[in-house]
Amino acid sequence: MKIGFFGGSFNPPTKAHINLAIEALKQCGLDKLIFVPMGDEYEKQELAKAEDRLKMLEIACKSTNEKRLQVSDIELKLGKRIHAIDAFKLIQNKYKKSENFFIMGADNFINILRWKQNQELIANYKYIIFERKDIDIEKYIEENKEIKKHRENIKIIQNKRHKDTSSSEFRSTNGNRENKDIIPKEVLEYIKEKEIY
Repeated sequence: MKIGFFGGSFNPPTKAHINLAIEALKQCGLDKLIFVPMGDEYEKQELAKAEDRLKMLEIACKSTNEKRLQVSDIELKLGKRIHAIDAFKLIQNKYKKSENFFIMGADNFINILRWKQNQELIANYKYIIFERKDIDIEKYIEENKEIKKHRENIKIIQNKRHKDTSSSEFRSTNGNRENKDIIPKEVLEYIKEKEIY
């Protein structure tokens, strides 16, 4: 079984998150994709409560009727801030029998060499990377010797449609008419009902 793990704050989850997840299912032949929201311990501006971000992800996944999209609270249960290496080990330990891929945008992946135990992250884990903004991810991999050595562990998903979509764009204007369309309708209803942002 091939499983993709898509980590992030999802503050809130956007149509881009969902559409890219579905694209990863298709292009990478995944049997399922699991969203893994981070806990409340991260210092991110206007971070909605973990329980709301978890619920919004569940609502977003349900709205697609794509049963291979799931949500996990594995990181939330810890109740503490952890590094990527700790999260990956936690997931790998729980899903020992599957082939696991860690999903992120190119804007995050280009910082991997600054992360704790980066050599282990590069050598021991498989990735699905979404194109983001104007980052040439292929060039980045080519120019970094350590990452290039493990190129077979990295799949790149084209992302022409959602390169610039971000959750912060929605939060910065409180979901005005111009950008409320970037959020699934059912999630938008939940945000309004709970007055989250």
